[in-house]
Amino acid sequence: MRRPTQAATLCLTWLIAAAAFAGGMPGGPPDESVRMLLEVVRRADDHVLWAHPVQAGDNFTIDYRHSSDRTPVHDLFQITAEGTMVLIEERFDWYGSGLEFHPSADISFSGSQTLVRLHRPFAEIPLRVGEVAGHVLAVQGVRLPLLSIAKGRESVCVRITRQPAHNR
Repeated sequence: MRRPTQAATLCLTWLIAAAAFAGGMPGGPPDESVRMLLEVVRRADDHVLWAHPVQAGDNFTIDYRHSSDRTPVHDLFQITAEGTMVLIEERFDWYGSGLEFHPSADISFSGSQTLVRLHRPFAEIPLRVGEVAGHVLAVQGVRLPLLSIAKGRESVCVRITRQPAHNR
């Protein structure tokens, strides 16, 4: 087996460094030629009901009332450079159906609050806009009651889209 020449090693090192600098590898700077939007989309026709610019590392929340227990639920998400939304934690008063739980999850209790810390990635977050739940999406100081843009019981999804920056 032949050993790579010094020139080949140098070339490979330069290519890896260039890819990292361009954002093609983890740890590189963000790709300035792409912008990300947090969108709420009507599932029936893929119509964008609302959009807001975001960046990798931004957090957003979805707050609502549990449909049967009527207790508040607070979900905290973080946006990755790839446009994935990661559920970081879920905070609630009571274990009700549909709430995060797993025997090996990092769960803590403080007074009446249950806090579940996790790392659950989503490409999109499907939900049905609750007439009782009062879903509110919050990002960068903007609070959006979902009933202000969609009908009660309407099926929507929250997603991240990536677009060329020149479309601003």
